Amino acid sequence: MAVPGRVGKRWSWALAVLFLSCHAGGDKKPNAEEPNPAKTEVFAPAFDADSAYAYVAQQVAFGPRVPNTPEHAACASWLASELERHGAEVTVQEGRARAFDGTILNMKNIVGTFHPESRDRILLFAHWDTRPFADKDTVRLREPIDGANDGASGVGVLLEIARQLGLEAADVGVDIVFFDAEDY
Repeated sequence: MAVPGRVGKRWSWALAVLFLSCHAGGDKKPNAEEPNPAKTEVFAPAFDADSAYAYVAQQVAFGPRVPNTPEHAACASWLASELERHGAEVTVQEGRARAFDGTILNMKNIVGTFHPESRDRILLFAHWDTRPFADKDTVRLREPIDGANDGASGVGVLLEIARQLGLEAADVGVDIVFFDAEDY
């Protein structure tokens, strides 16, 4: 399998930085003449790098997720069921798109909505499909790719966030979208 061993640790560090950098108040320093500002407690959910890595490994186990293939269809079903399992309201947007080479791609964007009644929303997204050919590989040029370091890694991180949202609801609505037919 082509999944690097340290992807999860890098992502968990990146998410920690993201969560810590998005605190209320920005860089404003308190004025000595103003009363001490109230400290805002920011909740940052746990992020399990091993869980995110397992989500990457599961996607790669399906094989290349090239539109119009059985592996693509199986992974789409699994992604929707994982979002539902974590408490999201799931919408699958099915459509058809014409690729650069004229191929008609049957595509599925998969949307998981958490806390749908909230007007304050955060949108997180990644693509989940893979390329039908390895145009940057010098040996396997005509073979499809696994997409471990591409679509699968982003989706793995978002599935771990979905799992965390299922354990502890956010104060805002969160929409997680897995876009299809992006990599073709």
